[in-house]
Amino acid sequence: MSDIQIIVTKGAYDNDDAYNCVLGYISQKAYLGGYGFCCIPGLSVIEQFKKSETASNYSGSRKVWHFYVTFLEAWKVTALLEICVQTAKLFSADYQVMFALDLEGREPHLHFGVNAFSYHPDTPILSDKIMGKYLKYIQTLLSQQYPNKTVTLIFK
Repeated sequence: MSDIQIIVTKGAYDNDDAYNCVLGYISQKAYLGGYGFCCIPGLSVIEQFKKSETASNYSGSRKVWHFYVTFLEAWKVTALLEICVQTAKLFSADYQVMFALDLEGREPHLHFGVNAFSYHPDTPILSDKIMGKYLKYIQTLLSQQYPNKTVTLIFK
């Protein structure tokens, strides 16, 4: 087993409650953050993700991407949060992203929920191909930062 795994959860995430399910799940974790949305009274993060979809000049069935990064061994919380922020920032220029550090279970892991629709109406949706490029880049960055660790990407 590799030291670090980047795993994209299975599913089309094209159902009406996809935002609620993914973002609701992530928001229950220990440490929470994100980019591309703000605290607006009366307008939830989920509603802000939906507004990006409504405003987009592109159409597609997938609403959100959910992936996580898991670690075989214990890491310092500060190091894990750094990886969260660094990863989320890769998406933040074009796509809303919510992240959380999850310390439950055997291994610590980081959850990410990335809107498939950009908050820039003319930016293409986050397709399988584009998401694959982001994930490969994340894998490369982690491999470079932690050369003594094996980083595996699981994305089908």
